[in-house]
Amino acid sequence: MANYLDGILDHAARRPDAPALSLPERTLSRAEFAASLAGVSAGLAERGVPVGGVVAVAVRDQPACLRAILGTMLGGRVALPLDPVAVPADLDRLLARAGGGVILSDGRAALPPGWPVIALAELPAAADPVAVRHAGGDHWAQIVASSGTTGPSKAAPASHAQMLQRTRVLEPLLGLGPDDRYLPVIDLAYALGRHSAVRMLDIGGAVVIRPLPARVPEFLALLRGERITYLTLTPSHVRTLLDGMAGEPEPALPAMRALSVSGSALPLADRLDVRRRLSPALHINYGSNEMGFATHAGPPELDRAPGCVGRAMPGIRVEVVDDAGMAVATGTMGEVRVAGAQMSDAYLGGDASGHRGGWFHPGDTGWLDGDGLLHLAGRTDDRINFGGNKVYPFEVEAVLRTHPAVADCAVFGVPSRQHQEVVAAAVVLSAAATPAELRAHCRAWLARSKAPAIFLQLDQLPRNPTGKVLVRELRAQLAGHVH
Repeated sequence: MANYLDGILDHAARRPDAPALSLPERTLSRAEFAASLAGVSAGLAERGVPVGGVVAVAVRDQPACLRAILGTMLGGRVALPLDPVAVPADLDRLLARAGGGVILSDGRAALPPGWPVIALAELPAAADPVAVRHAGGDHWAQIVASSGTTGPSKAAPASHAQMLQRTRVLEPLLGLGPDDRYLPVIDLAYALGRHSAVRMLDIGGAVVIRPLPARVPEFLALLRGERITYLTLTPSHVRTLLDGMAGEPEPALPAMRALSVSGSALPLADRLDVRRRLSPALHINYGSNEMGFATHAGPPELDRAPGCVGRAMPGIRVEVVDDAGMAVATGTMGEVRVAGAQMSDAYLGGDASGHRGGWFHPGDTGWLDGDGLLHLAGRTDDRINFGGNKVYPFEVEAVLRTHPAVADCAVFGVPSRQHQEVVAAAVVLSAAATPAELRAHCRAWLARSKAPAIFLQLDQLPRNPTGKVLVRELRAQLAGHVH
């Protein structure tokens, strides 16, 4: 049965001297990197951690974090990467839901008391990767906690077979190969950054880890100087780059072969700016921790439908359904659901919420166009019920973003005694604008019921580390604000 890391071991055997991990002080070859992962597996075995046992990884150093997580999985143990910003109480609850385990630590994170801790530095630096490799298949490889943008986080396990499918189904769509180089911008404790690194290693390319400059010009110079051809960003990263690249040539990254943007929806205006100012090789992916990526849009799809998130990946079914669970007509708004072998069946503890009849409901609304391309409209729980009329935040946000004073925005519903909910908007302004002016701008393009009744001005929107707006925090700021 295939192990998630078999591609890494295969390249180590066939191309042992090729670069795998480029660090500021040295470069690890494919053989050296595989051996370093095996050292983690061997050390866990020496300390009595059983195959199938859960290993929570609390390692902040990026190369060490990647080594700890992958080394755990190589030996058949289940990696549970811990959120770098989580507090000990959250980690304690997560470990309890996982049924216990040990914590692999570099001593830099605050840990919950009462759990056995193994120091990463005390594990062997290297071992034989073939000798420690354990069969994968349907055995769990990892457990990943969701971001919890609208409620408490949930933890979804995935098997080696599922992880391999999630990794390899995207590889031919990106068109990358052994000569490509990936630089992580997203912390490798998070699936979005880590899975791109594994994808690069699986096809024989190199992962380049460098300190990230604070200023955009220096960051772009780093990408060019290190010959980075694969990059994964969140929409908030994209906005930072676009805002800070004045004076850069266009496109600023002509050698980029795949600039992948995932996470929350990237506004259409930013997509067009990315392809003109950064790189035409924009790829949009839609997915979640429970399913990996479900759809993909590369340059051909974005040429045809610039606002889409693409068509279903091979082996994945995507439908849009009404409230009764019936598929709706092309172009009709509804709830998105997906199915496929790479999808997790349930959350830890047997929680099957979102899993119904062999389908997973990510909680998003959208529609399919005539070419089978999916367009997202927002979250189902963000859909606003104004006196029985449905208001989708994305359409209000799209209009708000056309106002010259609005730099960023998020639209959501707040309780109303008279209307069930009313439309509220959190805005980040780049110039002065009153709520009345913003409301009038919306009413020029939208029905009056869709124009925000409440405006909340902020210096920045609250986001999680992968760029998703934390709507629950916005609602909390307006708690008790009932019309």
